[in-house]
Amino acid sequence: MFGFKKVELTKDEKHIQDIVSKYAENDAVKKMISPISDEYYLIDNDKEISLCIEDGKVTLSNHKFLYEKHFRLSFTENLKKQMRQSMENEMQELKKSLFKNETDLLSMILEVSNG
Repeated sequence: MFGFKKVELTKDEKHIQDIVSKYAENDAVKKMISPISDEYYLIDNDKEISLCIEDGKVTLSNHKFLYEKHFRLSFTENLKKQMRQSMENEMQELKKSLFKNETDLLSMILEVSNG
């Protein structure tokens, strides 16, 4: 049987992966997607750090530096997948709170209507 050799991450890839993981789970970091260009953004306004994930490329910047590097497409696709999952989790939490608020509103109106 043939098996695929697992590709070891480079030092830069490990750092980028860790940065994306930490920022993706941070609620204070703005997460955005550009659907037409398929670019994903993480924006930390407090620390003035912006990260953009494109097909095969990652750009990281703040007011002092710019890091821009090309990576394997499979690596950036994994980062995008991680971002989509993080954004989906946030939306599901928002959905739960919205429908809980609606249910609470209905309960309150029912109580008021009973007099």
